[in-house]
Amino acid sequence: MNAPKPLKIFVLEDDKALQRRIRRELSATSCNISFFSKSDSVFELLKFSPDLLIHDYQKNKVTRCHEWAIPY
Repeated sequence: MNAPKPLKIFVLEDDKALQRRIRRELSATSCNISFFSKSDSVFELLKFSPDLLIHDYQKNKVTRCHEWAIPY
């Protein structure tokens, strides 16, 4: 049986301490986490087809990219 594909999660976060906290909190999940600067364009990041894009971790602003109705 094939294991499920890990989620590709992009997080917009500049603070290194908060990056470590996020990585620790999501460590129990099967995911690949990549961090980007908050100054990076969300639309440019969408070109890399993440499964989730977290804009603001503490305020739970998340885009589930697979739910978009139109291609980006």
